[in-house]
This record gives sequence, C-alpha cells and structure tokens, in this order.
Amino acid sequence: MFSSRTPHRSIPRRARQTGQALVYGLFVLIAGLVALFFMFNTGQLTAEKTKLVNTADAVAYSAAVMHARALNFDAYTNRALMANEVLAAQMVSVSSWLEYAVEHSESVTPLNCLTYYSVPLVLVMSKYELLCAFLSVPTVPAGLEGLQQVVDGVAPVAMAVSELAKAALQTSQLTMYASFLPARQQLLRQVADANYAGIGPVKVDTVPLLDNYSLFDGKPFIAPYNGNDRTRFKDAETRAAYKDGFVAGRNWDSRSPWPCIPGLVRGIANRSGSTALQGFDDWTASDSAYFRTERMRGWLLKCRGNSMSLGDGYRSAKDWGYSGVPNFFDLSSVALGYTPDNTDVNKRDPRLKFAIRLTRANTDAATSTGTSQVKPSGRMEVFQGAEAKGVMAAVSSSEVYFERMAPNPQGKELPSLFNPYWQAHLIATPPAVLAAAVALQNSPP
Repeated sequence: MFSSRTPHRSIPRRARQTGQALVYGLFVLIAGLVALFFMFNTGQLTAEKTKLVNTADAVAYSAAVMHARALNFDAYTNRALMANEVLAAQMVSVSSWLEYAVEHSESVTPLNCLTYYSVPLVLVMSKYELLCAFLSVPTVPAGLEGLQQVVDGVAPVAMAVSELAKAALQTSQLTMYASFLPARQQLLRQVADANYAGIGPVKVDTVPLLDNYSLFDGKPFIAPYNGNDRTRFKDAETRAAYKDGFVAGRNWDSRSPWPCIPGLVRGIANRSGSTALQGFDDWTASDSAYFRTERMRGWLLKCRGNSMSLGDGYRSAKDWGYSGVPNFFDLSSVALGYTPDNTDVNKRDPRLKFAIRLTRANTDAATSTGTSQVKPSGRMEVFQGAEAKGVMAAVSSSEVYFERMAPNPQGKELPSLFNPYWQAHLIATPPAVLAAAVALQNSPP
C-alpha cells in the first residue's frame, strides 16, 4: 500500500541552534559593563581618597613646621635678649673696673714701686709688685683715664641701642603670639588650596581635632612671662653673664709669706670686684682695693696695722637707661613640668601634637556622583559611592618635639624656649582622634 502523505523533511541540527548564544552574550555584556563602571568608579574614588589623604598630611605637616618655627623663633629671640643682658653686665663691669684702675694708678705713687726698696718688693709681695710697677709708669694713669672716658662715652649709646633692640624683640614675640592662630589657619587653607588648584574646592576644619598649642594639659603650650614671673629669665641671664669670669668676680690678694710676728712687718694687698643683678631692675658693678701693713704692737702683742685705699669703682646700668630684665615667652608652667625625672612616665617629654580633618564634597570629586561625565542610570545607580553626609574625609596628625641634633657635651638639655632645637614630623593619628573624626562624620547635619 502506498501512503498519500508527503514525507516530512528534517531541519538540520546546526540551523536549529542559531540565536541561542545571543541571550547569553547579552548577560555577559551587561555584566562586563557593570564591572567596567565599577572599576572606573572605584579607581576614581581611590584616586580622590589618596589625594585627600596626601593633602591632609601636607596640611598637618605644614602646621607642625609652623609650630616648630614659632618655638624656635621665641628661642632665638630669647637668646638675643639674653645677649643684650650680658652686654649690660659686661659694660658696667668694665666701667667700674676702669674707674677703680684710674684711682689705683694714682694711689701707688706713695709706695714708690719703681725702686729696690719699694714696699711690695721688700715685703715679698711678688704678685702685687708687678701690678704696682705697671701702674706706677707715668703714662699708665693717663691711658687708663682716656680709656675710661671712651667707655663711659660709648656705654650710654650702646645701652640705648640695646634697649631699642630689646623693645623690638619683645614686640616681635608679642606680635607672633597674638597673630599665630589666625596665621596658622590661613596657612592650612593655602596648603590645601594649592594641592587642589584647578580641580575643585577642599575644606579644612576650622577647629582641629587635636591642638596642643592652644591647650596642653589644661594650659597653652607657651605663655608670656612678666613682672615677678621673670625669675626664670633672670636666673638664665645671670648664669650666662657669669660664664665670663671677669663679670662673675674680679678678686685676688697678695701677701707676705710670713705671719704677723714681732719685729717683722707683713704686707697685704686685697682686690675685690663683682657684678650682680639687683632684683629685676639693675645690673651693678663695684670694685675696690686696699693695701695694708701689719705687725705685732703693744704690751698684748696684737697684730695691728694701717690700711690705705688703692681705689674704688662703681657703676649702675640704670644710669645709662637700662630697663631691667625683659618680658619674654617660654613653655607654660605645665609644659615645663614635663621633665625626664617626672614620676609620671607620660609627662617626661613635652610634645606639641596637632590633628586636622579635611573634607571634600561628593559633588566636587571626579567620580560618577561628582564631576565625571560618566553617569549611571536606572539600576546601575546602586554601584555609586554613598559617603556619610555626602563628603569624603581624611585625618592627619603631626608632632613637634625637642631634640638636639648633636649631643650636648654638658649633658641633656631640658626642653625650653631658650634653645632652638624644636623639630617636626608626622605621626600616626591617635585612636581617640580617629574616634572623634568618625563621630563627626556620622553625626546628623
């Protein structure tokens, strides 16, 4: 039998598979686009964050350098003030000594120091014999008197110049102290703007997260000292002036090598001189000398003798217009209490710490939510960044510490504003500061 139906033609297998990979390709393409966008946005966010962190480091380090320079500036100006004080002490010392020396040169004539039978020589006073012989030379008194006139003429002028310099130094310290915080804020702003020049704004917090300069253990890091609080400067300038042995003391004596005994005359020449700071107001110097002969006299054989003044000198710096120990700036009393022997290990080294936060708005960043031309839409928006409060933030910390570059042969120096050895560096941000930054970022607007 024969069938009347036409046999069915089979469709090739390859033809039946045509178009099935297109659906899979669409999914792969969409996933690739999402990944590409995610990589782009992540890269932009990373670049923005890195730049913000680097800028925060630059701002914090700039603040530390400014702090160190301010401390070293006070140290240098304090040293300059100290030099003026030492100059005053030296000038009154020289003037007083010259006044005494002129009188001494006029007093040695009766002793007839140039003959073999001169009193110092006969009494075996070898040290004084040389001085006496020198002062007895006819030209010496005139020379000393001329030198005294020169010194007494120059000293008032030098003191006036010194006082002008002192006033200028004190004014510069006061000006720096009064203008420091506004100037620091301006510097921080300038450094941040310079790092973001041409690529949008960045904000520097007005109030730092940590600022030991303004508040160090309850007080500012540095403080002004005046009135009776100038004792520290007074002690320092006295020590500095007394490093010159001529200022500290001009004393000697010369005497016969035998004691006071019957029938034998003993001679004594005594010279004394010193310079002292009277309170906070005046450097004074005094010099004097006398010559004395002694021998046993009377039924009780007591050592008796006669004294003759060889000269006196006195000078006061106040007579030349000296204004006294200057006002100055130093570490606050709290900061000065941070010493190596402090029982509290956390208070053995005063360090000035500073932490600052910088923020940049999402709309200013070169990301999909900011200035980038690549903008997601639809469901792609889920891949955008969502920083807290719409800003990106970075925190950096710095520190100023006291360390001498070369070891001091006289021993370890305590931190103060008399030595310009303050240095700056970046440090890891303390956990408490990071916690404060996070809380600030998450706080309601």
